[in-house]
Amino acid sequence: MLALAIDTATEVCSIALGARDKVIDEIAFEAGRSHLEKLLPAVRRMFERQGLGLRELEFIAAGTGPGTFSGLRVGIATCRALSQALTIPVWGSSSLGALAAGVAASPGGQQQSLMAAINARRGQVFARLYRKHDRQIRPVSDIHCLSPEDLVEVVTRAAAGPVIAFGDGILAYHEFFSAAASIRPLPPQDKRHQVRAAHHLPAAGSKQRYGPGDPGKVLPVYIREPDADRTVLLTDRTVLLRKRGIWQ
Repeated sequence: MLALAIDTATEVCSIALGARDKVIDEIAFEAGRSHLEKLLPAVRRMFERQGLGLRELEFIAAGTGPGTFSGLRVGIATCRALSQALTIPVWGSSSLGALAAGVAASPGGQQQSLMAAINARRGQVFARLYRKHDRQIRPVSDIHCLSPEDLVEVVTRAAAGPVIAFGDGILAYHEFFSAAASIRPLPPQDKRHQVRAAHHLPAAGSKQRYGPGDPGKVLPVYIREPDADRTVLLTDRTVLLRKRGIWQ
């Protein structure tokens, strides 16, 4: 069973290819605001170096954010277009959940409180609290979109002890979060601050999976109200992909 996972929630674009519960290839690169130009060429390079064709794909996983609005639209529109073109299932998977899964997979700390955070810009952070138990995670809060100051206050009230924090939302305000008594940020150089598409691959057997006939159900997780018109934005991006001849 060959599955492709794509996450474009942050300025780092992550792509992973997996088969039989094993990651067989990964690509991650700084995309900035150029996800549209860089994503599909990177997918093609991955398949070429593995000697595989797109028609061999059986599943697609799309990171649904929250995150950068333009990046999410490109990534999810691409996954939806691939699902329709190849007539295979596509499913959505939380980018914050993928961040937390990467930390939970690390050895040590059988039970821990975790906070995954993605930079929301405008002086805010998207964040969610998780509980780790035996390398498994479960969310224990809603997704927040708060200033670092307000987020620390929420975490201090909600968590019984120190919370391990990670993600580019933490890196953006690392000094501030390091000074908070309730939060333990991972070191800035720790690679677990990056969302890895590989952590979306286990979603293949989950209830989040959608069939090839309804890829429109896979939508970005937008938290801020001004960006809520998801269907129109995704339709516009899909049209642009077709106009550029990237997908028919």
